[in-house]
Amino acid sequence: MPQNKFALARYCMIDSLLNKHEYVKTIYIVEICRRKLKCGVTQRTIQKDIDAMKNDPFLGYFAPIEYCSRRKAYYYKEADFRLSPHSFSNKEIYLMQNLLILMQNFILDDDYESLKNIVAKIKMFNC
Repeated sequence: MPQNKFALARYCMIDSLLNKHEYVKTIYIVEICRRKLKCGVTQRTIQKDIDAMKNDPFLGYFAPIEYCSRRKAYYYKEADFRLSPHSFSNKEIYLMQNLLILMQNFILDDDYESLKNIVAKIKMFNC
């Protein structure tokens, strides 16, 4: 599968890491993408993703990502920047999962599976 099919997931992963850590090295992003997204990715791909997040007018993110040459790592110049204003906190995702478990006996199996898939997608692509 071409790497560009994973681009949105990588953008979300990069955003998440930059929000969780003050500085993030490219090699760390590569490791996390390989482990969590189960896709092979190179440091160069991550550098291109960061460039796209910063400069691509089609994407329109214009993320304030800077590179610290002293630490050899990336960081958000604006600490409160989020790629998506529609993201959920871990607590909100946890609440959705618990509600889903409670609803399991009150809805049709097909509806339960659909809702379960929705929660899984939200969890996977939560930026």
